[in-house]
Amino acid sequence: GPDIQLLFTPASYDANKMLELERRPGFTLVVCPVRPASRGTIMAASADPHAHPRITPNYFTNPDDLRVMAAGFAHARRILAAPSIARYSAGELQPGPEVQSEQGLADYARDFGTTIYHPVGTCKMGEDPMAVVDARLRVRGIDGLRVADASIMPVLTTGNTNAPTIMIGEKAAAMVLEDAKA
Repeated sequence: GPDIQLLFTPASYDANKMLELERRPGFTLVVCPVRPASRGTIMAASADPHAHPRITPNYFTNPDDLRVMAAGFAHARRILAAPSIARYSAGELQPGPEVQSEQGLADYARDFGTTIYHPVGTCKMGEDPMAVVDARLRVRGIDGLRVADASIMPVLTTGNTNAPTIMIGEKAAAMVLEDAKA
C-alpha cells in the first residue's frame, strides 16, 4: 500500500502557532506517513487510575520514516506545481522553497511534525504473553472487560482509523451478544 496520505485543507496555518489560521488566503497540503516504522510507548505513570499515562510517541526515531516524509514532500510539491493548482498559489510557505535536499526536508519533518491523532496498537491482540486482549477482545486476566477500539490494531491502517474502528466496535457488539447467548 501507499506510504503517505495527503490531506488538503482550504486554509493556511501560522508557522509559529500550532493550528492557528493565518489571516490571509491560502491552502495547506499535509504529508502524513501511514506506515511508520517508528514505535512509541504508553505506560502507567503511577498506580493512581486518575493519573495521566506516560506517552512517548518516538516520532521519526526510525530513519526510514524521515525518508518517506522527504519523498512525500517532494510528491506534494509536484502536485502543487501542476498548472491547475499552481495558478492559485502565491508560493510555498512551509517548509519553504529554499529547502530542497532530502536532509532538509527530513529535518523539517522532524522539527515540525506532529500527530494527526490516529494512535493504534496500545492493547495488542493475540496469543503471545504480551497480548492485552484475546481474539474475542477480552482483556486477559480481567473478567467482563473487553477493548473495542483502535488500540487493538497491530499497525496503523493505510488511511484514517475511523472506519476500521467502527468495524471493530460492530464486531465487538456481535461478540458480546454471541457470548451472552452461549
